[in-house]
Amino acid sequence: MRNRYLRLAVSLAAALAVSFFLVASTGEKPTVCRPVVVVTKDVEPNTPLTSQNLAVKNIPAEAVPAGALAALPAGKVAGQRLWPGEFLLLPMVKDNPVALPVPEHRVFSIPVSLKAAGGVKPGDQVDIFLFTGDKTNRGGGESRLLLSGVTVVDLLNQNGQALAGKQEKATGSAAVPTVAEVVVTAAQANLLNAAANTGTLALARYLPDSRPVADVPAVLLEGGSLQ
Repeated sequence: MRNRYLRLAVSLAAALAVSFFLVASTGEKPTVCRPVVVVTKDVEPNTPLTSQNLAVKNIPAEAVPAGALAALPAGKVAGQRLWPGEFLLLPMVKDNPVALPVPEHRVFSIPVSLKAAGGVKPGDQVDIFLFTGDKTNRGGGESRLLLSGVTVVDLLNQNGQALAGKQEKATGSAAVPTVAEVVVTAAQANLLNAAANTGTLALARYLPDSRPVADVPAVLLEGGSLQ
């Protein structure tokens, strides 16, 4: 009798072991999650991004879009209106407050190069200069101030995407095609459009205490010499 119960116990243990391995072999793989920053409140543009309006949550990795931030951004502001439940993506975050256009304002795209952009970042104020004439220094030309105190809202690469990472760090040191988006009035946009089809535009970034200026004399270039 004792051996009978012993054999029964061994059989039950074996059956349980087989069931466990069958379940383990046919069960679904565990869900892999990753930390993602999620918006928790309505956020207006230029609002500081903090733990008061953001939270880090573990989300299934397959549901996380490319460019989603994994940690709360330090010292950043919202570059656009954000809604509760949104994943916080890199293009939504800005280093400086962005200019909010009023009805008569326009966003005008200026073709420049990373070198000509001179380390400009979104939110910076700039002066816009126009050079017309012969770039070879063998002929004549003119450089003059076109607009002063214009705000840059974004810098885009050749594919129309916001500069980030290595591209952003290279600003001001490489002759790579770039588009600087600035906020101007309709009349100023018309002036920039004419200038962009006439010569070459360049930007001069403001220092923290810089102020717009007026009546800056044009500089002439004749036969390779400044006049």
